[in-house]
Amino acid sequence: MALCKRRRAARFIAAALATAALGGITVTAISAAQPPLAHPLLPWHRAVVDDQGKLLAWYRPQDGLGYDQVLRLGWRFIERRVPPDRKTGAKVYLLYPVFHAQTLQGIYWQHNPAFLYASFVDSLVSWYPYSGDRRAVTTVRGMLDYQLRHGTTPSSWAWSRVPFATSCAGARRYGGCLAGMPRRFYGGGEPDKVALLGLGYLRFYELTGDRRYLRAAVSARSALARHVRPGDANHTPWPFRVDLRTGAVLDGAQFGGMVVAPVRLLDELIRIGAGTTAPYRRARDLAWSWLLGNQLNPQSVAWNRWSGFYEDVPHNPASRNQASPTMTAYYLVLRGSAVDPSWREHSESLQEWVRSSFGQGPFLGAWAIDEQRAPGRPGCCSPAGLGSTTSRWAAVNAILYSRTGDLRTRELAVRSLNYATYFAASDGRISCCGRRSYNGHWFSDGYGDFLRNFSWAMAAMPELAPKRQDHFLGSTSVVQAVSYRPHELEYTTFDRHAVDVLRLSYRPRVVLAGGAMLRARGDLLGEGYVLQSLDGGDFVLRIRHDRGSRIPCRDSRRRSEAGSALPPSGGRTNLGRPDPSNELCAYAYPHSFSSSSCAGRRARWPTPGRSSPSTSST
Repeated sequence: MALCKRRRAARFIAAALATAALGGITVTAISAAQPPLAHPLLPWHRAVVDDQGKLLAWYRPQDGLGYDQVLRLGWRFIERRVPPDRKTGAKVYLLYPVFHAQTLQGIYWQHNPAFLYASFVDSLVSWYPYSGDRRAVTTVRGMLDYQLRHGTTPSSWAWSRVPFATSCAGARRYGGCLAGMPRRFYGGGEPDKVALLGLGYLRFYELTGDRRYLRAAVSARSALARHVRPGDANHTPWPFRVDLRTGAVLDGAQFGGMVVAPVRLLDELIRIGAGTTAPYRRARDLAWSWLLGNQLNPQSVAWNRWSGFYEDVPHNPASRNQASPTMTAYYLVLRGSAVDPSWREHSESLQEWVRSSFGQGPFLGAWAIDEQRAPGRPGCCSPAGLGSTTSRWAAVNAILYSRTGDLRTRELAVRSLNYATYFAASDGRISCCGRRSYNGHWFSDGYGDFLRNFSWAMAAMPELAPKRQDHFLGSTSVVQAVSYRPHELEYTTFDRHAVDVLRLSYRPRVVLAGGAMLRARGDLLGEGYVLQSLDGGDFVLRIRHDRGSRIPCRDSRRRSEAGSALPPSGGRTNLGRPDPSNELCAYAYPHSFSSSSCAGRRARWPTPGRSSPSTSST
């Protein structure tokens, strides 16, 4: 009997494997004789694996299109398929956090607009220059404008002119239904969400030049600076939940929230020189010193005490979530030694803590990451993990790999990004947590806090971007305008001084900044560009520009600066000197050319024309 079983199994496996060696990747489709899905709760696509049996993205991984397809499906759904609410006529995502899988109408008891819209801005400022999709800009503008009109506190309140974190589902006016408070209570808020959307407003100002959003960001900054406190092991620099009308702490929530969110907002406003900076430096320094001395300090009782983030969960000091530590690691890997001499140790420790605390799997070589846990309760929210939390953790690993060259970190990043693609159905409906009978499609977990992570990863690892296509992948600045033509890409950044990274299907022979020709270099310690060859004839182009914000790059001299294909940029360009540590390392100094920090030893690239392997595993 055992022999018959072995023979049948051998015939089954032999018939199951259909492989095609394409683009340097051996793609294996798994038949029903093998585990047919990446996870039983992800039924929308059959698993695709490489010749080692490890997971690839489900869509055309041999062409590097796995992440690109997810981005296009997600944005197309948000822009074109989300219906108006039947009662109010407003878009469903303005009133609800979740949509019904069949009707696409809103469901759930509470809405989370501040975090949702902040994450959409993050996604947008990467997606627009990658795609040239202006409709996405209009869509996100509608979200922010609705929050400004219907979700901003009065100027007479203790926390004045700041965004509400929540609303009761379906309500036109934001400010109700904060977890842990009676449903009729109005005016509760969360300071970390004030900061998250404050940064969203600021980034949208940098994209469009519309000063309404700058004023909204400054209001958020001012409120945070007024209410900051030194903190200790039992008090974060801002309480997790407050009565925005009076400033009183709600639900005993003295500790909690994403403390790095105000740090990031204050950093950026200081960097661009928006107003008097001294009080905001003090607030930023207090908060960051607290993080270093407490949640990042093994000697503190608050070490790894990442409690309080989600708006629909009553305050529980014993609960833990992955959102705050992964975004703290994100800040660390972008800013590096400029903010923490131990940035690598801390970021690696945070990423491992998240995996060990919330990891599910591995599934075909990929770790999934769940959302949150509390003692004595089952973890939330899925045995398959969440697409958003998994891809965000993976994106941070991708940036960490770009800084350190650690191959294990690369493997963790790529496999989990690949796994996260399986949460997206081919019709654009993206599940938060896999197949479930209730609350399965969140605008945050399926779109805002999901799509951005693939963009972040491709900016850090251009080998993961589509092959034989042209894409702007990332920048230390915000891109205000972009134009794609055959063998020509032109764009305008908010900052005159920036470092940008592109993947191109052609060798650029002309790169201009401020009308002046930039020269090829072996490093980006000065203005110029570095060209890296990839297998298959593509190129990674990294540009440092100091003299101008409009950058044409093309494969010949046939067009002049006067013949620019760009529309006017969104607004003023920031002409101030950059903070040299601001995200520079992630784009200018990938690990393969230097193991030093940005401020350290001279980094060198391979000579242009000498191929660097394209080891895409998407």
